Amino acid sequence: MAASENICRGKILICQRVVLVLAMEAVSLKSDPMTTPYVNHPRYGNLPIPSEFSFTADEIEKGHWRYSTLRYLSNTAIPADTSKQYFAIYPRSIYVDIEEQCELCGRLFLFYALEQKYWFEKLQFWIDAHCTRCITCRQKNQNVRKMQKCYQELMKKVIKTERETTQLKAVTLELYQLGYIKDTGKINHMS
Repeated sequence: MAASENICRGKILICQRVVLVLAMEAVSLKSDPMTTPYVNHPRYGNLPIPSEFSFTADEIEKGHWRYSTLRYLSNTAIPADTSKQYFAIYPRSIYVDIEEQCELCGRLFLFYALEQKYWFEKLQFWIDAHCTRCITCRQKNQNVRKMQKCYQELMKKVIKTERETTQLKAVTLELYQLGYIKDTGKINHMS
């Protein structure tokens, strides 16, 4: 099996799923913010996760230089293991649920303390990284990147199977409809 077949397997479904995500997002924007205060996260839900630990506001704000400028929920603070973090100068000694507004859709979401622990201790993200997009917009962006990668891999192939040609047409059309491909010639070339 060629590398591009591995990369692109199921991309037509991903294209359809992106359209579904976009449609669901449009519906969810109409939700009452009082009944759904934050964007729902598949692992952590849509409500703050209270902690068994107790930290003062001063302790939290000393936990990382950025905390004093953010809206955080102090009853969600958990201690961090700085030995597992990737930092240049200043680690995070405490993680706390942070309220953010998504830079793409404008909805409120929580950057959960547990999510931060995962990002900074397990995935080893740089400690000053910050989440600026809700989970829905992050997933949508990941799906688009997968489609772009599939498109690139299929375009590299000189000889394509019938299935690969069908996938390429679907991915090209989807990327065009989402505004990532601007040249209509690329669409007409697929016909």
